[in-house]
Amino acid sequence: MLSGFMEKRLAGKWIAGPTVDDAITRGKKFKALGIGAIFNFLGEALTSSEEIEEATNTYLNVIKAIEPEDKMFQVSVKPTQIGLSVSLDLAKKNLDRIVKAAMEKHLFTWIDMEESQLIDSTIELYRSQIETGSVGLCVQSYLRRTLDDVKALSKEGGIFRLVKGAYTEDEKVAFKAKSEINKSYIDILEYMFENTKMFMVASHDEIMVEKAAELAEKYHKDVWYAMLNGIRNQYLLDLQKRGKQVFAYIPFGKKWIQYSVRRMQEAGHMSLLMKSMLHGKKI
Repeated sequence: MLSGFMEKRLAGKWIAGPTVDDAITRGKKFKALGIGAIFNFLGEALTSSEEIEEATNTYLNVIKAIEPEDKMFQVSVKPTQIGLSVSLDLAKKNLDRIVKAAMEKHLFTWIDMEESQLIDSTIELYRSQIETGSVGLCVQSYLRRTLDDVKALSKEGGIFRLVKGAYTEDEKVAFKAKSEINKSYIDILEYMFENTKMFMVASHDEIMVEKAAELAEKYHKDVWYAMLNGIRNQYLLDLQKRGKQVFAYIPFGKKWIQYSVRRMQEAGHMSLLMKSMLHGKKI
């Protein structure tokens, strides 16, 4: 178990706090600086009906707390929070509740991507909402299949948030070398600039972000940029001052330990996380 000191350091840097009010308060601090917020309720792989309903209602409460048509605030949902570990139908039902509430206020909803064995069902879940144009899907560059998935979904009007990936996967399904993951990220970026109407670049890797900024100039296309709350807040501020549309991904809730441990295990992020604890700009 992590010490109370470490709990405060982790929660204070990366996690807004346990409640919806904590999340909204942190989001408003970013908003005051011209940075948007993507709210994510912590927890995954839920199987009890009570926990699934709680997670769904928490997202509904976040949406309720956001002013209508506030383009600076978005929500991001993990499929296994809202029922995918039980059934695809249950996840579809709960996602529909969330998306309808968000659309009533003209807000955008993201679907997070989880482990590789859930990709097909997650894509099917996304397809149930893709026609709304108000829902996007997170995709992971370290998975070998991702470019093909992006190509297929882009033909249906897919909107994507491109990350590198945070789960431990077998080399049969995921690239392991940093150079391969980066190449995949750039290949997907270039495809999206050429073939999709809108997407989000979600990375703390300055090389990837600046490559996206370079491509944005080439293709004369506006894109969104996002980073995890507390990791590179100063870089987010710098990008905002350069005229970029930027967002902080803000987790909140009581289940912070599992989230924090995975962040520290994520390839290439350990030293960055440690630096963020010592020197990162808190907002």
